[in-house]
Formats: sequence, C-alpha cells, structure tokens
Amino acid sequence: PSPVTSYTYTSEKAQNLNVIYFVPTDVAIPPDYHRRLSEILLNAQEFFGNEMQRNGYGLKTFGLLKDVVKKRIKLIEIKGKQGKAAYPYNGGSGAVQAEIAAFKASNPTAFTSDHNLIIIPAYDYDANGEPGGPPFYGVGKSCFALDYIDQDVKYLGAGGTLGTRATKWIGGMIHELGHGLNLPHNRQKAISEASLGMSLMGAANGTWGKSPTFLTKADCAVLNANQVFNNDNKTYYATVNAAVVRIQAAYDVGKASIILKGKYSSNTTVTDLVYFNDPNVNNEGTGVNRDYNAIAWTSKPISNDSFYVEMPINDLVEKADNIPYELKLKMVHENGTVIETAYSYTFQNGLPVLNFSTRAEMSKQDWKLQSFSSEETSGEGTVNGRAITLIDGNASTYWHSRWANNAAVYPHEFTIDLGSIKTANGLSITQRSGLSRSVKDAELLISNDGISFTSLGSYVFNNSNGPQYFNFSSVKSFRY
Repeated sequence: PSPVTSYTYTSEKAQNLNVIYFVPTDVAIPPDYHRRLSEILLNAQEFFGNEMQRNGYGLKTFGLLKDVVKKRIKLIEIKGKQGKAAYPYNGGSGAVQAEIAAFKASNPTAFTSDHNLIIIPAYDYDANGEPGGPPFYGVGKSCFALDYIDQDVKYLGAGGTLGTRATKWIGGMIHELGHGLNLPHNRQKAISEASLGMSLMGAANGTWGKSPTFLTKADCAVLNANQVFNNDNKTYYATVNAAVVRIQAAYDVGKASIILKGKYSSNTTVTDLVYFNDPNVNNEGTGVNRDYNAIAWTSKPISNDSFYVEMPINDLVEKADNIPYELKLKMVHENGTVIETAYSYTFQNGLPVLNFSTRAEMSKQDWKLQSFSSEETSGEGTVNGRAITLIDGNASTYWHSRWANNAAVYPHEFTIDLGSIKTANGLSITQRSGLSRSVKDAELLISNDGISFTSLGSYVFNNSNGPQYFNFSSVKSFRY
C-alpha cells in the first residue's frame, strides 16, 4: 500500500473554487489522480492570474485550497451511490448534483463558495484509448470535466496522440471551468487580438498548452467581480434591479466604428460594461452554444450611470449582407450579478445597420394596468410572467400569458390607462430579451373612455431584441 501523505491546505481567499472528484460505484479511479489534477488546476490558476494582470485587473485569480509546499490541491472526494449508467453525458448532471448537494448538507464546511468544478473518471476508453462517458459541460456556477489515465500536464505540447489528447481534454476542462466561473463563449477579435492566439472561451481545447491561449478583456471584466476572485466575505450574486434607460447606436465613418452610448440605472454599483456582438451565421441561431463566434468589447461606467464604447468593425469577422447580429449589453455589478439587455442589428454593403437607438417616449409615471386577459404567476418566477411588467420600464422583465395551469387561449389582451388623454406619434414595443415566445401579430386599439375603442390596425412585430418603433399614420390622442 502507498504511504499516507498528509496535507495542509490553505488559501488567501475566504471563498474558493470547490474541486469535486465524483466516482460512480462501477468506475475505476485512474492512478495518480491527485497529483495530475493538482498540477492541472495550479497551472490554470496561474494562467487566470496572468491574464487578469495583462488585461489591467491586477494579479488576481480564483481561490484554491492548496498545500503550497507539496503542490497539491484539496479535492472533495465523493463516492457516487449508483453506477455510471445513472450519470450519463446527456442528462446525468442533475443526478450528480443532487448527490453533491446531499453530501454538502452533511459536510457544509467542505465547501467554501458557489462555484464547483466536478471531475468524474472516464467511464470507457475506445480502441485507440480515447476516454469518454461522463457529463462534460457547464451548468450554472458548476461545470463538469473528466479524468483519464494519461491526463497529465507533461503531455501538453508534446505532440502525438497523448499530446493531442491532453490539449483536447485539459483545454476542455479549463474552458468548462470558465463557464463555471460565469463566462460565456466569445472569440478573439479579428485584428487587434489576432497575435494573442485563441480565446479560452472560444476553442481552447484545440490550443491549450500547444499554442497561445488567452482570456479576452470581456472575460476578465466578469471575473473581476467573481466570488472566488475576491478576498472578502460579502454576499455575491444577489438580485439587482438594473436597466438600460437610453441607448444610442450609430456608425462613425471616420472611426470606422460602431459608437454605442447611453444611460442606465441600477441599485448596485456597476464595475464594467461588456458588449458582445454575436452573429447568426448560416441560421446557427443565438444563445448558449451558438455564440462561439461572438466578439466583445468593454468599457468603464461614466459618472455611475452612463456608458460609451467604440467598436471598430475591422475587428468583426462576419460582415456579409443581412447577417443578423445580436448585441448583448451586459452590466457587471460589484456583487458579480450580470444584467443583460439584447439588441438586434445587421450589415448591408459591409456597414452596420443600427436601428435600435432609443426614441423619446412619454413618461409611464401615471400609467396603470387597467385589465388583462391572463398572466403567469407561478411558472416564470416571482417577478416575470406578471402583466404589470408590460409597463415597468425594465427590458429584463417580461409578461407571459397563463400556461402552468389552465393555459390561456388567444386572443391575449391587455388594457393600459395612461392617466389622462395623451398625444402620441407612434408605438414602441420591446420583445422579451432572448426572444423566447416573442409576439408576432398584434392589434392596437385606442379609447378616451375605456369603453368604446377604435382600431389603429394590425402590426407585425419583428423577432428581434431591443425596442421596435411603429409610426401612426397621423398624430393620435387617447387615454386607453
């Protein structure tokens, strides 16, 4: 038997990454796993620190309980209650997390943060020795990776089968760790970051340890407010009430850049603003796992309520006519909470077409929700789903017709009382951010008494983020 070695784990951080080694009952543990995984994570810790410093955030990295002298990290080792069939790649993450939650309830001091890296030994190896089997992806503030016999930093950059495999799986582990640390996908800029190599949150499992790999400044802006990157005990990720109040977007020919500026409101300090430009190429769609080609910029707040950024279009890769772009403006708060508002634009003749700038809207101060056909009060959380969110001025909230119980049927409708007779030139509508269940066909009716209504006709709303503006045929006066 191997001699038992004791370790003294310490950290300069109050809250650290929880590294969990989860082993199903019928899976063999690869030899020397503690040393190998320690070296991989210590290497990653150094990488994150260097990249944070390079991007101007100082030499700060994620906390990790470790024995500095013996170069070992603390692993939270959990024996699964079932065999590998209970924890498959597709759908198995929930069962693993349930057992980890039960273990945590009995061993609360073993965990020091909300962030988990969950490593599971490979279930199987193919004829060429390629490992596979367990979940390998990010799920909220947790992420999954695998361990295999030859997963060792000594093979990084060595070439051959073991070198290629090490880059793929170790690079993949660190990429998924990025997701577990709140990072979305994004790639390197076309020109200004080309010399840096591959973005970690792009395709790092093809470059890690073999050719230059880096963190974008957008990544570092998010990590700077991360729970395990800071040495304090404050509460992270609490709910924040924040919204974009006004935004102006234009293309500056002289600077060959998209100029974005505006104002925001928030009840928590904003540390950085991040702007992701995600093209929908060949109808790949938008959202998670469709944003590897997103390119991002950052800026600091101006006077605690304003933003300004210049984004040279030479740094964007996709500029073919009519390619839809989703511009995601993210407000990073000091407690780590990120609030996102999305806008849509496209390119024509090599230039951006930007139609989402805020127009002057009448105040909603005296508005009331007079009536509505239905709302969802249980299936969309504690705020969303409610009809009142139609007029709350917050683009991150949304109304939804009743669906969880006794689903409502068309037509869905609502009536708004403006408080007094107002004069308007048109209508502004903003779809639910992310465009899930967005509205297509609608009719607008107006009234002065709330009883007799006159139709202003039917509208077709775009399936796009950000405000949409529709002009009336002439100026209209109405209260409802």
